[in-house]
Amino acid sequence: MTLAELMVAACVTTLVAGAALATVMPLQRGFAAHPEAAGLAQRTRVVAELLSGDVRRASLVLPVRVGDVDSDIPRGIFYRDDVITVVGEPVEALARGLVAPFDIRTYHLKQDADGIWQLMQYDGHASDQPAVEDVVSLGFEYFGDAEPPIATVTGRGDVRVTYGAAPPPLGVDDPDDVWGPGENCAIATAEGQYVPRLEVIGPPGVVPVGRALLVDGPWCPDAAHPFRFDADLLRIRRVRIHVRLQASRPFRGLAGRWFVQGGSAGDPSRYVPDETVTLDIAPRNVNVAR
Repeated sequence: MTLAELMVAACVTTLVAGAALATVMPLQRGFAAHPEAAGLAQRTRVVAELLSGDVRRASLVLPVRVGDVDSDIPRGIFYRDDVITVVGEPVEALARGLVAPFDIRTYHLKQDADGIWQLMQYDGHASDQPAVEDVVSLGFEYFGDAEPPIATVTGRGDVRVTYGAAPPPLGVDDPDDVWGPGENCAIATAEGQYVPRLEVIGPPGVVPVGRALLVDGPWCPDAAHPFRFDADLLRIRRVRIHVRLQASRPFRGLAGRWFVQGGSAGDPSRYVPDETVTLDIAPRNVNVAR
């Protein structure tokens, strides 16, 4: 083989090797992102299961933090769109002030010492622990019964309500609240009959319930009770949850449509875009007082 033939063969070999490397290297960089993408998907599933499970079992949902530490209610805060507390006690007892909430979970976001956003789960007492890391956005919307609760008296003299807490019998006063005889936070009386204390807020069915309705009272059990909540929260039939999670910093590019917070990934093949999920959850126990 002549020198010229050797040089041609060497050039061809170099070109083939270069082409192979140009093909393989991006694939290797892309493969590095696969475990991170899988981890992000797993964390998204965990968040969805945590929030949907607790909201689904709730008898009452509150758009504030409730508990022994940093409770919003004593500070006069009754609505935050990025916090939710689910309560497990029967709504009848809660609305009448017969029990204090004990079976509760509050979910909120908090940034740790390293600047990483975490979904926190607070048990209402001493434990406020991170549940999932790199949750960068959390939001809640509420939907409820457009009709107010209606109280009626059965043929046997029992008081029934369409939802919420049943009031005392007509003419009977509850000494533990500030409402008149036969009344509670959601039901009033007029001319010897039960009448709704709340208003119709839309056409029949389930409609959005915004902040304005949830901070103006009337308050259950009453405005002086240490655990008080707006009676319109008794309407809630569905909670819409918005969550956004992100990958770790080496797998995020510049902040923009794909990333709420920028990262250090320079090669698009390493990008793992933020994961966004929206859940519509119906609490199962909100109508137990019917």
